[in-house]
Amino acid sequence: MPKLSDIQQEERRARILDAAERCFARTGFHRTTMQDICKDAGISPGALYIWFSSKEALIAGISARNRDEVLASFSALADSQDFAAGMAQVMQTCILDQPQHKSVLCLEIGAEATRNPAVAETLARFDETVSAALTELLEKAEREGRIKPTMPTKELAQAMHVIADGLFWRRAIQPDFDAVSAGRALLALVAGALSETPQ
Repeated sequence: MPKLSDIQQEERRARILDAAERCFARTGFHRTTMQDICKDAGISPGALYIWFSSKEALIAGISARNRDEVLASFSALADSQDFAAGMAQVMQTCILDQPQHKSVLCLEIGAEATRNPAVAETLARFDETVSAALTELLEKAEREGRIKPTMPTKELAQAMHVIADGLFWRRAIQPDFDAVSAGRALLALVAGALSETPQ
């Protein structure tokens, strides 16, 4: 059998993670089997276990990929003179543009984290990394005079993280939820806490 190129290997890994996301969202963490994921991804069990030894390992892989996507989206905040507009772009990319099954998956991972130490650790690492990166961006914007927060930047970052979680989870449990309108209102509240200074 010919060896897969690096690009082909990454494509296969991504296909496995995509399949795991769909399966976990559709039938839940415990009801989903590794065979279910193989079938959805169109691969053999041997091909799956080369990459992921367990469902917990799959959750860790999904979390790492999501973390990297969120951190990449933060480029909209790094040097933007309009910090609120940058936040709107992050919300669009990380929440509003995401398929609905990802919101369901977020709830599933959160529930599993309450009883599975391995998943709890994965989720904690994700939250710590994203919150630290957001805090750093807020501190940079404050130093540069682009924002003037009405509260400590760490507290503001935590509040923004909670808002993002709430929007994501609400999309999972309320099919007719108007995330665009809710997001617009929440962004206005956060913008007030940023007290943006005129340029």
